[in-house]
Amino acid sequence: MRDNDIYESHYFSSSPAPPKRSFFIRANIRGQFLELISSSGVFSKDKVDLGTVVLIESLDLPERGEVLDMGCGYGVVGITIAKLCPRLKVTLVDVNPVAIKLVRENVERNSVQNAEVIRSDLYALLEGRLFDLIVSNPPLAAGYRTIFPMIEGAFDHLKEGGSLQIVLRKGINRIPAKMHEVFKNVETVSRKSGYRVFRSVRKYAPEKG
Repeated sequence: MRDNDIYESHYFSSSPAPPKRSFFIRANIRGQFLELISSSGVFSKDKVDLGTVVLIESLDLPERGEVLDMGCGYGVVGITIAKLCPRLKVTLVDVNPVAIKLVRENVERNSVQNAEVIRSDLYALLEGRLFDLIVSNPPLAAGYRTIFPMIEGAFDHLKEGGSLQIVLRKGINRIPAKMHEVFKNVETVSRKSGYRVFRSVRKYAPEKG
């Protein structure tokens, strides 16, 4: 997918069409077995997409602290992180009410105790919250007018030393460029099957004196 292939879509919408079909997904990712309910009206409705798997497998997770899964869909990334690291608090956020209903069901189905689910338009309901890690398989179909504010908002919601990690298909260059513009750093931490995982770290300039 090239930069000019990004377009608007109902998947990252506060008022998507009602779901017409349900799906049951089983997956084993990074040693964690997941049982997931999905439906039409969400991204990758009938299987866990490869980009999500690449992202999860590349994550360097803190043992403690708080993690935000932004644009969580039906919850694959956030639920896997919560199962991998029970001492982490994981917040899963999406604007799509269909996704929120699904992820709440999936948190319960997978017996996850260290996660909360919030329906929010990006960071609107996260004022004052700071995270050690923000992860996202960004909704490319929602366009740059959604993804760029997601990156900008991540800077304000990360603790010192915290990182934003996202997965992209090869050929999309404006998003890592935006990460560098906002954070003054970006690195490629993983490459696999046409996907790349990028990481930017919130760094503070040393105080003068």
